[in-house]
Amino acid sequence: MADYTKLTLKIIKELIAQYNLGEFKSMTLLDGGQANSSMKISTQTGTFTLSVCDEKNQDDIHCLTRVLTYLEAHGFPCTRLIVTQKGSPFILHETKPVYIKEFLTGEVCRDLSYGMLIQVGNAMAKLHALKPPPDLPKQFPYGLESFEELFGVGILHPFVNWLRQKKEFLLTAIDKTMARGFIHGDIFWDNLLFSNNTLVAILDFEEACAYYKLYDMGMATVGCCAQNKKFSMDRIKQLVKGYEQVCPLASPEKKQLKIFMEYAAVAASFWRFRQYNLRYPSPGKKNNYLELAGLADQIHSMDEQKFSDIFRG
Repeated sequence: MADYTKLTLKIIKELIAQYNLGEFKSMTLLDGGQANSSMKISTQTGTFTLSVCDEKNQDDIHCLTRVLTYLEAHGFPCTRLIVTQKGSPFILHETKPVYIKEFLTGEVCRDLSYGMLIQVGNAMAKLHALKPPPDLPKQFPYGLESFEELFGVGILHPFVNWLRQKKEFLLTAIDKTMARGFIHGDIFWDNLLFSNNTLVAILDFEEACAYYKLYDMGMATVGCCAQNKKFSMDRIKQLVKGYEQVCPLASPEKKQLKIFMEYAAVAASFWRFRQYNLRYPSPGKKNNYLELAGLADQIHSMDEQKFSDIFRG
């Protein structure tokens, strides 16, 4: 958990007093997520998740809360937003947005079974079938356009050269005619909630945007289908199988998935490098980007014929 914001018990009680949640009972810090500080709150009326947005501004959170409201209205499995007594979707702690959602019972599973992966693929395809809500951003927050942050600013690090080369390749390799739609953008195992091996909800829509659908699939393979720092093609096959049960992929999309898997791995490695080397330097996490960069290189060098096996029965 990105526990960047420390809240005292007094502040927590003051925050929840702005909601109709009843008397405060207890709180527990939550694991998972790398850009928010979250905790489980119990009150007289139930159990909730309170999140402090350490890296999102008010415009971002207005967008997020609209997304959650939209998804709830369309019956998509996600957490339900709680509004304040005044009907606001979020409040402020100092300058940081704070929002509260219903707490869903379940667990996150690092090692997803084949059946779980099929369910994730199903849910992702159903999300992509929804029309994007109004004013949804049309660029991914840490996609290709954001890589420039590390160029030309005097950062002497091998990763910067690697990132520049990857960007040059991706700009020529990505087919810009690929379909765009409503994507989550960060479907990692720790953003998935299961109960008795059944998918209960996809969590944390902070990166949602109207972007390439294949990018969502690529990021899901990075976040759900890698084991021991390597892609598991058998696991990717199950994710794709689940997706195609709802929305079959056309031949050009199948050919581009490999590129978007690489793109997603590069983007995720960029985020980790920037996060733990520049924004919030952490000796213990500064090399976390290497695993994702390794996945990008692995898929880049994979034989096209071998990759195509994931689409066979």
